[in-house]
Amino acid sequence: MRSLGTSILSLALAVALFPAQLGAQVGEGKEMHLPLSESIEIALANNSTILQQKYSVALADAQVDGARNSFLPSLRSGWSMSRDVRGPREGQYLDPSTNLIVTSLGESTTGGSQRVSANMDLSVFNASNLATLSSRKHGLKSSEMSLAASRNSIVFQVKQRYFQLLQAIKLLEVQQEQVRVSEETLRRNATLYEIGSAPISDELTARSSLESVRVTLIPRENNVAITGSNLGFTLGLPPDIRILPVEVEYQVKQLPITFEKALERALGTEQSLQARKFAMLADKDALKSTIFSIRYPTVSMSASYGWTLTKDEDFQGIEDLFMKNYSYGVNLSVSLPIFNRLNTTNSIKTQRLRYLQSQELLDQAKRQKALNIKQAFLNIEQSRRSIEANEAAVRASEEEFKLQDQRYNFGAGTFLERQNAQLGLYQARNSLVQAQYNYQIQVALLETEI
Repeated sequence: MRSLGTSILSLALAVALFPAQLGAQVGEGKEMHLPLSESIEIALANNSTILQQKYSVALADAQVDGARNSFLPSLRSGWSMSRDVRGPREGQYLDPSTNLIVTSLGESTTGGSQRVSANMDLSVFNASNLATLSSRKHGLKSSEMSLAASRNSIVFQVKQRYFQLLQAIKLLEVQQEQVRVSEETLRRNATLYEIGSAPISDELTARSSLESVRVTLIPRENNVAITGSNLGFTLGLPPDIRILPVEVEYQVKQLPITFEKALERALGTEQSLQARKFAMLADKDALKSTIFSIRYPTVSMSASYGWTLTKDEDFQGIEDLFMKNYSYGVNLSVSLPIFNRLNTTNSIKTQRLRYLQSQELLDQAKRQKALNIKQAFLNIEQSRRSIEANEAAVRASEEEFKLQDQRYNFGAGTFLERQNAQLGLYQARNSLVQAQYNYQIQVALLETEI
């Protein structure tokens, strides 16, 4: 049985990598037995949020290349050819033989040329380009940290929905057991009523209780299907695949870290805060770039070469390009902004506000992170204490139910007392299941936050 589960898990990873073959890989039943670790692997390979964030990183990397390329020279070359025809013009001349002025129509003329040119432009000094490059690099780091944060968030979503599915299954099992016990109680009370050992009210009460627990069974079955679909969606699987989690005995352990250490670690290395930090630095450099572009001079240089061949000239070889009909030019220019229709102040103000907004977003994210970690510690402690209390409650309720069942069997107790004890037992079991998996979810949340 274990080898069969291992084979199915291997198929699951192949399904995640090749969605087009999903139906054939999973099999007729379209069921996947997945442990938590493989569920995380499938989600990290398949989840749409991570794939989209990877594109964001690639775009940020392209922007860095674009900013770096602004320091390179630009080169252009060209070739042109022209031909022109001029029509004949009417003219007069003195005929020497007759000494008379003769009017005649001249001939048309043609002309033209060919030209080869090359130009190079180079930015010698532009402080704005330096600041822009720094801004783009910080933007790339922000995107990379956002990708890491997205992966961390997806890991938590998988754990959360995996534990929610296990919790729904356990609650369904508790309810199914309660239905079986209620059915047995109804059969016994019906038999006792038939032989005259119990009043009909006991049978009617047992029947009513049975139908009540059957009604509760319906939403719990539906909840298992819904939580399973939510997990499948997070893993990037089609909705018609049923995921069956592999049950593992989860223990309640002492947390290996204190609140102070967790907060210190989160503020120093947590990916979402790092993404905010680099985004703020990118806006800071963008502000510098704006200031440099409208208040600092820029120095640029250009060089050009041209060579012209007229219509009546012949090209004798490559040496002609450097011996005749050529022209060289080198230009060095300095540009200093003086007045920009008051747009200078407005542009700097706009970018400064964006930078201040980024600072506030970072500060707010730090405060939110501290709050999330504090709440996670409190919720973990609450769940731990709830588990201990509910375990004690389950033990006490089991003893109470046994006692009331024996008292009812011997005629010393009423059926209503037995029913109340049974209801208390299953309520305690439900609470215990909820506390156990809520604890695991809160631990997973704390791991995500730090």
